[in-house]
Amino acid sequence: MGKKGFSLMEVMITVVIVGILAAIAIPSYTGYVTRTRRAEAVSALMAVALYEEKAMAESGNYQTEDVLVGTYGLKPGSGGEYTPSEYYDIDIDVTVDPDTFLATAVGKGAQNGDVTLAINHDGTGGRLASGTFTADPELWRSLRK
Repeated sequence: MGKKGFSLMEVMITVVIVGILAAIAIPSYTGYVTRTRRAEAVSALMAVALYEEKAMAESGNYQTEDVLVGTYGLKPGSGGEYTPSEYYDIDIDVTVDPDTFLATAVGKGAQNGDVTLAINHDGTGGRLASGTFTADPELWRSLRK
C-alpha cells in the first residue's frame, strides 16, 4: 500500500507560509483602503472650496451648505445635504466670519475615529483636532498622488 495525503509537517509549513503572506498583505490592503477613502473626502472638500469661491465671487461672502446646494449648484445627496461619501460627513462652518470658511470631513462608519480632514478659505488643507485647524499639506499631498 502506498502512502497517501500530506504529512503534518507539510501542512504546518503551508499554514506558516499563508500566515506570513496574510501578515504582510492585510495591513497593506487596509492602509490602501483608508488612503483611498481619505482621498475621496479630500476631493469632496476641494469641491466645497470651489463652490465657496464661486459664492464669494458672486455674493461677496462665503455661504452655508444650504445656500451652496440651493443657489450655487453644489450637488446634494438623497437627503438634500452634500453627502458625497458614505465614509465621511462634510460640514461647512461660516458662522465665525462670512469672509472665512472651514469645511471638514468627519469619518463615519468604517472610517469612524479617523483623522478629521479640513480645508479653509485660503485653500490650505489640513486636519481638525480638538476644534483647532492645523495645516498639514503633506497629508493632503500624499492623498493626491
